[in-house]
Amino acid sequence: MIGAKHCAPALACAAALLAAPAAADDEIATYVAQYDVEYKGRRIGESTQSLERTDAGYRFQSVTEARGIIARLAFPRPLVEESLFEMHDGAPRPLEFRFEDGTRKGEDNVSIQFDWTSGTAKVTSEEGTTDLPLTPDVHDRVTLQIALMLELEAKAAPEEHDLIDDASIKTYSYEVVGEETLAANDETYETIKVVQQRQGSSRHMILWLAPELRHLPVRIEQRRGDETLMAFLLESVQGLSASDEGK
Repeated sequence: MIGAKHCAPALACAAALLAAPAAADDEIATYVAQYDVEYKGRRIGESTQSLERTDAGYRFQSVTEARGIIARLAFPRPLVEESLFEMHDGAPRPLEFRFEDGTRKGEDNVSIQFDWTSGTAKVTSEEGTTDLPLTPDVHDRVTLQIALMLELEAKAAPEEHDLIDDASIKTYSYEVVGEETLAANDETYETIKVVQQRQGSSRHMILWLAPELRHLPVRIEQRRGDETLMAFLLESVQGLSASDEGK
């Protein structure tokens, strides 16, 4: 059976990668994208990602639903991730974040309130509530990846970024390892291949990001050594191609 403890964090991290970068005027292109989800090469579900404008800034939501008997036993409910954020001084700044792990018990569920006035983040999980200090470059799972894509859009080398997650602060580094042509969504994309690594972790994420889709990932893999555990593959997208401009 698929282990929920291992899959839920992987699904969450992958889902958070699916946000588009800002233009020069701090406007971010809104969109809806759908991905097939695989576990060790076997399709286990599908994920719908959306980014929209709000009065306060932006709202990103990911809803991942299991397909098949075994996957549904591990994840009987949709796995949901949502972030409310704003653009501040040209960079994404989180305001609220919540994650529902898709299991009956919800042991990995978490919500975060970012209070930039007081300089604290209130993290609520099964273990209780924890206050963590905020620094200007701290992110949630979604704004972490938007920051990466903004750097690629500006043709800058990706930087290290801190993430508030599960009542702790983690540091992620990025390395551009090359360019590859990738088929997805019945299209062929020229992509930038990036490796994401968390300090102290044996696992890593590989992203194939398409500049023509404003660096939206067309494929994401979570690996342990040379083994691919989770994979997301783009199936459709609305709102990012040249033909979608103005819609």
